[in-house]
Amino acid sequence: MSRALTGHNRAAKNEEAIRLEETSLSTDTGLETLDYAVIILYMISTFGIAVWFGRRQKDTDDFFVGGRRMPWFAVGLSILATLFSTLSYLGGPGEMIKHGIALFIGNLAIPFSMTVVFFLWIPFFMRLRVTSAYEYLERRFNYYVRLTGASLFILLRLGWMSMVVYAASLALDRVKGDDIVWLAGPDIYWWIFGVGVFAAIYTSVGGIQAMIWTDVLQCCLLLTGVLMTIFYIAIVDHTGPVDWWNTAANHTPNHVAPPFFSWDVTVRNTIVWVVLGNFFWTICTHGSDQVVLQRYFSTASQKAARRSYLINVGVDLTMSSLLSLCGLALLAFYLKHHERLPEGWTAVGAADKLFPHFLGHQLPTGCAGLIIAAFICDAMQTLETGVNSITAVITSDIVPRLRQGRPRVLSELTFARLMTVLITAVVTCSAYIVTRIAIVNDLTLISMMPKFFNLIVGPLAALFVIGMFLPRSTARSAVPAVIAGLTVAIFWSWYGTIFGVKEEHCPTPFLAIAVPWATTVGLAFLLSLLVERGGPHPGRHFTWFAVVRGPAAEEAQGGSAA
Repeated sequence: MSRALTGHNRAAKNEEAIRLEETSLSTDTGLETLDYAVIILYMISTFGIAVWFGRRQKDTDDFFVGGRRMPWFAVGLSILATLFSTLSYLGGPGEMIKHGIALFIGNLAIPFSMTVVFFLWIPFFMRLRVTSAYEYLERRFNYYVRLTGASLFILLRLGWMSMVVYAASLALDRVKGDDIVWLAGPDIYWWIFGVGVFAAIYTSVGGIQAMIWTDVLQCCLLLTGVLMTIFYIAIVDHTGPVDWWNTAANHTPNHVAPPFFSWDVTVRNTIVWVVLGNFFWTICTHGSDQVVLQRYFSTASQKAARRSYLINVGVDLTMSSLLSLCGLALLAFYLKHHERLPEGWTAVGAADKLFPHFLGHQLPTGCAGLIIAAFICDAMQTLETGVNSITAVITSDIVPRLRQGRPRVLSELTFARLMTVLITAVVTCSAYIVTRIAIVNDLTLISMMPKFFNLIVGPLAALFVIGMFLPRSTARSAVPAVIAGLTVAIFWSWYGTIFGVKEEHCPTPFLAIAVPWATTVGLAFLLSLLVERGGPHPGRHFTWFAVVRGPAAEEAQGGSAA
C-alpha cells in the first residue's frame, strides 16, 4: 500500500513539474498591449532627442559632424551601434544556429585589424580635416575619381540601408505573429512602409548629434535583449553554456568544429576564410566608409578618435561574443522544445527568424516591446546614419560642381534636410526589392550582405589604399583597377545567380571583400609600373607619408593628378 502511495506521489510530482515547466514556457501570441505602449513611448523619446538637438543646429557643420566636438565615448558606442545594426543583431545568432561558431572565431582578426586602424587610418584621416572622406580622392587624384568614390559609397549605403530595413521588418513580422487580416499582402511590406515614413521625418530633424546619442541608447537596449534571452533560457531550462555547446555538437559536429583551412573556396566556413573576412571588413569600412569616418571627424582630436575606436572594439567583441552565445542558447532551446516552433519550422532551418520569434513569444510582456522598439529605432537610426552620410557626400562632392555659377535657392541646411527625405524614400522602395529577393531565394542575412553591399566595400577601400601607398599611381591606373575589382566582386557575390549554382556550391561570402580588394590593389600596382610616367605629380602631396609625416593636409599645396 505504501509503495502504491509512493508511486502515486512520485507520478503526481512529475505531473506537477511538467505543468510548471509548461507554465514557465507558456507561449504567447506575439506583442500585447503593454509591448505596443513601450514601443510608442520609446519612439516618442528618441524623436524628442532628435528635436532637441535639431533646435541647436546652426549650419551643415553641426548637422554632419556635430561641430567636431562630440565626446569620444559616445562616438565609439555610436560606431558600434551603426556597424552592428539589426543585420548583425539577427544575423549573428542566425549564423551560429545555421552554420556554427566559425563567425565568432573571426574575432581572432581583431589584433591585426586594430593595428591597421589605430596606427594607419585614424592618424591619416584626422590629419585631413575634411567633412566628406571623398574630398581626399580629388586631392590625391582628380575630381572624377572623387566622383567615382562618392558614387560607390552611395550605392554601398543604399544597399546596406535597404537590407537593414528588411531585417528590422522581418523581426517585427516574426515577433508580431500572424498577418493582420485587414491589410493587403504580407505584413512585412507594411512594416517597411511604416519604418520608412517615420525615418524620413526623424532623419530630417536630428543630424549627427541626435544620431550619436540615440545610438548610445540603442547599444544599451540591444545588449539588454541579448542578456535577457541568455538568462531566460538558462533559468527556465536549468542549463548553461556547456550544455548548449554539447547540444550543438551532438546535433551537428561542424557547428563546434569548423575546418581550419581548405583550398576550395566553396567550403564556406573555414577558420582562415572567416578570419580574413573579418580583417578585411574592418580595415575596409574604417578606411573608406563615410558612415564610420564621419563619426571620427566629429571628434575634436586624433587622441579622441583613437579612444572612440578602442571603445568600439571592446563593446564590439563583447556583443559578438554574447550574440554567438545567444545563438547557441536558442539552438539548444528549440531543439529541446521544438513543439514551440511554428508548423513547418526547424531550429536550424529557421536561422535568422529564431531570435525575433523567441523575443515575441517567450519573453514576458513588455520586455519584447522594449527590444522591438530598439529594432525599429535601430532601423531608423541606420537610415539616418546612412542618409546623413550620403547627404554629406552629395552636398560636399557632387552638388557644388553642378551648381557652379548658379544662385542658391535654399540654404545648405534646408537642402540637406530635403535630401534626407528624398534618399529615405529611395531606400524604402529598394527595401521592397531586397525583401522580395530574400523571400524567393530563402537567403540568410549573412549570405545576403555580399550581394547587396559588401561587394562594393573592397574596390572602394582599395581606391584609398592606392592613393595612400602607391605614389606612382594616378587616375590613369587607379580607375581601371577599381572597375576590374568591382567586376570580380559582382561575379564572386552573385556567382550562384549568374551561373545557376546552388548557394552551397558558391564561393564563400567571407572572401567577398578580400578578393576584390586584392584584385584592385594588385592591378593598380602593375598598371602604375606599365602605364604611368613615374615622374612627380601633385597627387604625391597626399600619400600617407606626405600627409601624416609632412605638413598638415590643409596647408599642403597641390592640384589634381592626370
